[in-house]
Amino acid sequence: MENATKGFEQATGFYARDLEAMTEEQILGCAGGVARKAVDFTYEVGLINHRIAARLRGNEPPAWPATEGFVSAPTELHSKSAITEYISGACADLLDAAKAIPEADGGKLVGPAERQEPAYAMVSFAAMHTMYHDAQLNFIQSLDGDGEVHWF
Repeated sequence: MENATKGFEQATGFYARDLEAMTEEQILGCAGGVARKAVDFTYEVGLINHRIAARLRGNEPPAWPATEGFVSAPTELHSKSAITEYISGACADLLDAAKAIPEADGGKLVGPAERQEPAYAMVSFAAMHTMYHDAQLNFIQSLDGDGEVHWF
């Protein structure tokens, strides 16, 4: 469990630094006119993190927004400061839930009966999902001429 938690913690740090390096226009804009907006997929990352945290605690996860296609951030999150605060809170929520699970219980099955997974696997998925979308942040940055690695 500790390795999964450390991996997630590292992924969230990378994501936070990349998001901080972006302008509000990059976060709210639509690259090429059809790409997903950073604000929207950042909201998705946060929502999934909150859902996994709830499952790790044995609680019912927050509802998934009713939508066709990809989820979109609510308008109150349409600023750099608001979406940064949201993702930070969602990552902290998942980290708190993961760190509350003793190392010996990392393999315990969590989630609904029809889709149970080991706790460590859910945290590992959250790290992978976060990094997947961090790559999208990096791509948006590179389209605007920013080739710097902001992680260090």
